Amino acid sequence: MERTGDRAARDEARSSGVGAPAEMNRDPKGPRRRSLLLGALAATSLSSACTPTPSDTRPHPTPSSTPGLASGATAPVVTQTSTSPPSTPTQPPHLLSIPGPDVTTGPTTAPTVALTFHGAGDPGLTARVLSIAAAARAAVTVFAVGQWLAANPTLGRDIVAAGHDLGNHTWSHQAVLGLGPAAAVREVQLGTDAVARSVGAAGLLFRPSGTPTSTPTIRSAARAAGYQRCVSYDVDPLDYTNPGADLVRTRTLAAVRAGSIVSLHLGHPGTVAALPAILDGLARRGLRAVTVTDLMKGPA
Repeated sequence: MERTGDRAARDEARSSGVGAPAEMNRDPKGPRRRSLLLGALAATSLSSACTPTPSDTRPHPTPSSTPGLASGATAPVVTQTSTSPPSTPTQPPHLLSIPGPDVTTGPTTAPTVALTFHGAGDPGLTARVLSIAAAARAAVTVFAVGQWLAANPTLGRDIVAAGHDLGNHTWSHQAVLGLGPAAAVREVQLGTDAVARSVGAAGLLFRPSGTPTSTPTIRSAARAAGYQRCVSYDVDPLDYTNPGADLVRTRTLAAVRAGSIVSLHLGHPGTVAALPAILDGLARRGLRAVTVTDLMKGPA
């Protein structure tokens, strides 16, 4: 029989864990704790390996990032642009920039015509022409005599400021057909200088005086002054003979067509009086009055 003292000692040892089997002394949560601890240590080591050292704190851009941009910024889109100068309303038409025969008409494929005026005479009549053109939203071309521009310094600027063309009609309106080469060059060049002084540039528009067509001598003088072609016309109502406003109107409208260049004259009251009816007649036929520069460009 087991003694009471021995049993008590054994019970005390069991309750305190002393003398218990090894399996009984192991903490059942021990392996789980050790696994968690090892996992935490491994994660800490991996984090330390991925963290840049103080000597390498620069951002590491991805292959698609752009150097010099802040984080999150978007690289600008680079657009390829042409190095050729853009075409503008003041760019001269190609036809007037190359040597060739006289220009008598523009393209017939656009519903436009050019009303051209020989620039001379009473400045007050010129002001009326500009007013009539503005009311009709029309543009005209004035081939100015150089002496006329010199005597009326503001006229050229007024013409150009209103959206019209200003060209050269020689210096003193001589019959250039009768001039020799040197005199022709002088007559054209002085007119060129007068236009340039008036508006800052001579442009490309030249019409010889006293003749509807040029000659080799005239064309040579024109080229010496910077003009590649002479501008003539295909409609001439002979308004400079002062036939009266009605005849100026009917002659003009009877002959004009798309692409026409009409010869008219400032300084003649009958021409100025006929102008509103001419512009109205053009509009009724679907034709619009534009500058020679715009006429030569053809359809927009």
